[in-house]
Amino acid sequence: MRIVEETPDRLTLEDRPWVLGTVLAIVILVMALIALLTVAENIWLGLGMALGAALFGAAFVAFVRRVIVIFDRRAGAVVIRTASLTGQTEATHPLADIRGAGVDTSISRSTSQGSGRSSVSTTHRTILHLPDGDVPLTEVYSGGDAAARMAEAVNRWLGTPHT
Repeated sequence: MRIVEETPDRLTLEDRPWVLGTVLAIVILVMALIALLTVAENIWLGLGMALGAALFGAAFVAFVRRVIVIFDRRAGAVVIRTASLTGQTEATHPLADIRGAGVDTSISRSTSQGSGRSSVSTTHRTILHLPDGDVPLTEVYSGGDAAARMAEAVNRWLGTPHT
């Protein structure tokens, strides 16, 4: 997520997952091409590649979403717009209800069976604190510090301390 516009009256954040979408599209196209080229000689390889392309296509539909969040003082509202291949959604919340922004963290633990070593991975997403509960700005968690930077930007714009 990145800041598109920051003025005293308006803060606009945007998330366009270009890298994820591009990588998935390339994988889908390569697997579909291999399926088409090999299905006549080896039907099982062709069907396997077609199934793989379909699964990556489902991942594309599920995870590639464009999100625009607009904080507008004049309108007194926060609008969260999400667009994907399945359609668009829009949620509006009164700006006065926003208590601040924070970071929601997901922790995943895995243990390697052979070596017995365990690994921990953490991913994050920015959330808005509302009286009825927290509202995530994106459905997908991601690594790095982008969620914390966006929460800090929102809190700075709102004039509230970081939570």
